[in-house]
Amino acid sequence: MTGLENSLMQEEENYYQILSVPSTATLIEIRNAFEEKLEEAHLEAIAAYSLLPEVETEEKLLQYSQAFVALANPIARAKYDDEIKQLEIASKQPANQLDSASTTIAPHPGDPEREKTEAALLRIKPVKKQHEEKLEITKSAPKEVVGQTQEERQDFYLNLAVKNELSEDSLEEYYSKLRAHGGKVTFNGAVLKQIRELKSITLDELAKITCIRSTYLEAIEDEIFHKFPSEIYLKGYLICYVEAMNLSVEKIYEDYICLYKNYLEAKNG
Repeated sequence: MTGLENSLMQEEENYYQILSVPSTATLIEIRNAFEEKLEEAHLEAIAAYSLLPEVETEEKLLQYSQAFVALANPIARAKYDDEIKQLEIASKQPANQLDSASTTIAPHPGDPEREKTEAALLRIKPVKKQHEEKLEITKSAPKEVVGQTQEERQDFYLNLAVKNELSEDSLEEYYSKLRAHGGKVTFNGAVLKQIRELKSITLDELAKITCIRSTYLEAIEDEIFHKFPSEIYLKGYLICYVEAMNLSVEKIYEDYICLYKNYLEAKNG
């Protein structure tokens, strides 16, 4: 990695910067910041209704939601903080040392990792068999968050990782049955609920994981759209719901928001 590449990488906003919180922020502060960002996006969408492209708003929502999902997960956050520290250390090294280090650790040709940018290292996704790892929680993390100790919260995520992994075969079988009846899988509230139950994840458990009120999670499954403060909140919470269950965001988001658009059309006549 050259000095220029490292400089460009440092300019990339990390999750803390995206949510405008310090790296020592508590979970409550992170959750509040996430909701404030959703409200900002909502107000911006109203103020610039005819000017702001919808795709730009969607990109912001995805950034906010992914940042929140990662930082709310004590395991992913610990790993993420370590990545940031490594990048900070690398940025202080002379360019010639960076180039040497890059050559030493470069993946073999054809390795998919070779195609990833350095910035991508800061976009941590759920990892299979994460439950096998007992990553140390950062010292800056709060001892208790939303009525849960840090150890309890870590266990919630480890258990969730196990459920997501063990249900992979059952989920594929479920998809196959849906395709057999309709030719393709269309994601609506009922399907999302069935997937959650197939994974043996309760609404209460999902609420503790995502820090989103269970009434909103239930409203997503029951397609009770009027319960959400705004469309932005629905979209943001939906992304968190889908990410927590390790599902494909793009496809589910497209199908589900289409249902919401149909609801709005019917409502407005």
